[in-house]
Order: sequence, then structure tokens, then C-alpha cells
Amino acid sequence: MKKLVRVAAGAATMVAVHLAGAQEPTEEPPPQPETPAAPAPVPQPAPATPFTVQPFASIVGGLKLDTIIQAPTENRQARISAIAVSDFGLRGKIGEHFSFVSELLAGGGGGGDPNTLAGFELHGSSTWQGQAQLQVRQQLIRFAQGRWMAEVGRLIDEGSVNFVSAHIGDTLYQDTATVYPFLYSGFLLGNGVRGTVELVHGLRLGLAFLAGNPVSQTGSLQVGGSFPPFDRFYIQPYQNVKQTPDNSPDDTFQMMLFAPSAMYEDELVQARAEFQGYTVDTNTNSTADQPIHGYNARGTARLKLLGDTVSPFGSVALDRNDTVNPNNVALLAPDKYTSLTWGGGVDFNYAHRTPLRPDGIGVQYDRVQFQVGDGPVTEIQFLNIGTTYWINDWIAAGARLAVWVLSQPTAHDEGEVSGLATLRMEL
Repeated sequence: MKKLVRVAAGAATMVAVHLAGAQEPTEEPPPQPETPAAPAPVPQPAPATPFTVQPFASIVGGLKLDTIIQAPTENRQARISAIAVSDFGLRGKIGEHFSFVSELLAGGGGGGDPNTLAGFELHGSSTWQGQAQLQVRQQLIRFAQGRWMAEVGRLIDEGSVNFVSAHIGDTLYQDTATVYPFLYSGFLLGNGVRGTVELVHGLRLGLAFLAGNPVSQTGSLQVGGSFPPFDRFYIQPYQNVKQTPDNSPDDTFQMMLFAPSAMYEDELVQARAEFQGYTVDTNTNSTADQPIHGYNARGTARLKLLGDTVSPFGSVALDRNDTVNPNNVALLAPDKYTSLTWGGGVDFNYAHRTPLRPDGIGVQYDRVQFQVGDGPVTEIQFLNIGTTYWINDWIAAGARLAVWVLSQPTAHDEGEVSGLATLRMEL
């Protein structure tokens, strides 16, 4: 009996174990939908080259009183003129290395004649509706990287710019007493290419090449000697402007100018030296004419003493070139034209609103002497005494006494004594 009980208990245990291990069947989860593949990325356009554009403008207005230095037999009258000159344009940067300048100038009247010094009296110009005498100034594209710089277009050669008083620029250097010392000494504005490289800190070498019609650059004004029936050769291509429907100069003239320079600047000294070599073809329709060759050696310097409180400066330029035979302009004459331009002055700057905008008083004197061969010497003297006061960062009030005198051996001295009072805005 006991044995039967043990067998039954064992069987019950086995049944319990079997039931415990048995599991009810479970349903499988329904299939999940497939996740769609991520779409391919849409190509993005390459980022545009960053650029900035900055407008700039200088506007001058004021009064100018002119009294005349003349022969006793003349009766030209003094006059008061309300003057207006402006310079404006755009400058900007494209990417890391490229920049540009586009500049125009609305002149105050006149075109300029180095022999009579006429044309920059600021007596007004154009029509009854306003100024129409627009001048194309700088129009250039510049590339700069590290110590290298190159630019093309219509440009100013930095090596040709004299250091002058900071207190005589009240007309943007557009009056007779300030513009002609620049032009006679070899200031270069024209169509060309230019580059500089910095050898060591503060010292740069430059090279400029200007080429085209002589009236496309200011370097032609320093080329002396007559070109019958005109007093200077560049007047011949220039006079054609008023005689053609499209106002183009005489296209048979060509001038090339090559100008290496050296420029140095530190906290105390600024200096520039340049040699300008040029050649002029007076008739590109023929190979029989003899070209005019010449050169201009020039230098200018400025000191900044006592933190630029006292600033003396000076410049000198020697120009020498061939002249043409007055009876046959296709041939050269034996005589050479020689011009010596020198000058200097000093500024006393009693305050500086910005490093380049001082309040102060400046005095500047310039002298030009030129002759052909052993002929008579013509002299021109310029004196400017000016003062500037910056009312704020953008507006300056100015006053200046300006004198120029032209002396020729066979004529009475002539010139002007002018007083100017101006208000100038520079943005």
C-alpha cells in the first residue's frame, strides 16, 4: 500500500512539473512597416564671395575773393565768387584680396593752362542748373596679399604725390595756387598699372606704367617746349576735344611713362623718391617723326615732430626733355627744356581730432623755374597760408591766403592774391 502511494505521489509530481513547464502559445507581433531611406542631401550653392561697399564724399563751399596782379595798362577787376567743389564715389572690398575705387570730381570751373595758369580760378562752370564739369578721377581694381600690391585702371601713383600742408586743401587742391605745384613737380594721375612691395617694415618699392593719349594722364603737363602753334605739345591733342562731335582728343599722339619709386614711413619720417622716364610720339600715323624723350627726378619728405605738433616738409623735382623743331615738328630741335620745381613749409598742429585731421596753421611756398636751351627763364611763385578747424569728425572750417605770381623777362608780372573762407565736409 505504501508503495502504491509513493508511485502515485511521483506521478503527481511529474504531472505538476509538466504542467508548470507548459506555456500557452503566443501570437507573433505583426510585421512593422519598413522605415523609408533618408533622402539624399540637396546640393547647396557655394557661399558667395563676401564684399563690402562704402560710399565717400567731400564737399566744399564758401567764398573766394580775387585781386589781380597786372600791368599798369590793364584794368581787370577784383571779384568775389561763391565756390563749390565736390569729390565723391564708392570704394569697397571683394573677398580677402581684391578692392576697388570709383571716384568722380565736380570741379569749380576751368581746365588749366600751365603757361598762363588760367583755368582753376573757381569762378564757376557749366549751365544755369548747376555744375556739369565732372572729372573722372580714380577708377581702379586693386589686389593685395601680404607685402604685395597691384592695381590697374585710372590711378594715382603714390610715389608722385608731394607732402604738403594739411591746411591748404580747403578746395580739394582745385585752385591755381595749390594744383600747379603738384602738376609741375610730376604728380601722376592716369590710365595705367602699378604695383608695390614692402621690403622691410616701412620701406616699399613701387613701379608705375602709364600709357595712352597724352591727355589721359597728368604727366603730360610737365613736358615743356612749344609745339607750334601752341606753347606746349599736349595742347595740340587737347584742343581737338572741342572740335569733334564725340569730344575725343587727337588720337595721333601717344605717351608712355615708366616710374620706379621708393617710399618710406615711420612714426617720425615720411619720404618718397621717384624717377619718371617718358617718351612721346607726336604722330602715330608715321614712322618718320622723332619721338620726344624726357625724364623727371623728384623727391619729397615730411617730419612729424613732437607727436606731429610741428611738421616741416619739402619737395624738389628736376625735369628735362627734348623739344621739337618749330619749323618742322616731326624733327627734334637741339635745345632741351629744363624745369626745376622746389618748395616746402611747416605746419603747426595744436590739436588732432583724428591722426589725419589736425587743427592748426600751415605755411607753404613753391617755386617753378623753366627755360628752353639758353633762353629766358620763366618763374612762377606760389604762397599759401591756411588754417583749419575741425568742428567735428566730418566738418571743417578753413581760411586761407593764396598768392601766385608769374614772371617772364619780356612781360610784366601777373598773378592773383586770393582770400578764401570755406566749409568742408569729408565722409
